[in-house]
Amino acid sequence: MTGGQVAALICAILLLLPGGCFLLFGIGFATDRQYSDAALLLLPIAVAIFGLAGLLFWVALRRRSGPGAPPVAPQC
Repeated sequence: MTGGQVAALICAILLLLPGGCFLLFGIGFATDRQYSDAALLLLPIAVAIFGLAGLLFWVALRRRSGPGAPPVAPQC
């Protein structure tokens, strides 16, 4: 792993906490009629945070081929 991949992995792991909090509170507020408008704000924020974390996990865990190596064929 390169330094950039390690940094992306650490950032992705750190983003799971706020994303989980937004998701938990969004679901909790969605079940309450008084705060249902807040859920419409919290749930898309949770999706955006999890999307960014997923992108960072993909960057951190993808395998890079060497400079002269042929690309790895996908396995079926």
